[in-house]
Amino acid sequence: MLFSVTGASAAGKSTVLAHLEHVAWGVPIRLVEFDSVGVPAGADTAWRHGAVERWVADALQHEKRGVHTVLCGQVPMGELLAAPSADRLTGIAVCLLHCSPEERTSRLLSRGEHPDAIVHHNRFGEWFLAHTLDPRHAPEVITVRSETSMQWPRWRDLEAGDPAWKAEIIDTDAMSPREVALAVEAWIRQGLAPA
Repeated sequence: MLFSVTGASAAGKSTVLAHLEHVAWGVPIRLVEFDSVGVPAGADTAWRHGAVERWVADALQHEKRGVHTVLCGQVPMGELLAAPSADRLTGIAVCLLHCSPEERTSRLLSRGEHPDAIVHHNRFGEWFLAHTLDPRHAPEVITVRSETSMQWPRWRDLEAGDPAWKAEIIDTDAMSPREVALAVEAWIRQGLAPA
């Protein structure tokens, strides 16, 4: 199974990943960071399509050996579900970490982000949340042409609330990093539990 811990910049993904690395899961799990494949200068949405498929194919190979994958990174649900190999996995679960524009601004400024770039991070963060809630929200943000054969029809006709379009959403504004990490850990454990 592939667990995607996703969200825009400063939502808490890296902090969660650091916590999850020390969890005793009781089953084989590998934790990977999306950007660890290397992000080239000028990387765009089309590049990300290829990277998403690369991670999905990688998770599929590990799944065949009985190993679950937790992928942390900025991976919109629509891109993940449309990756060519996604329908070959036994399951995909998505957890969106979200924070308000005010909180994201504060976190990014404390990291040294240039103030002029913050408005773009906030716009993407708000789109990310709206997209996760409703696949019909501005799909053109991700459904761009690329060399990867993305399978957009898998979700193009879905509506908000459809069981095929389901994600856990954790608002991290009022939570400590540890609380966010524990919430994600609990979400993964629930996904690992036998049905």
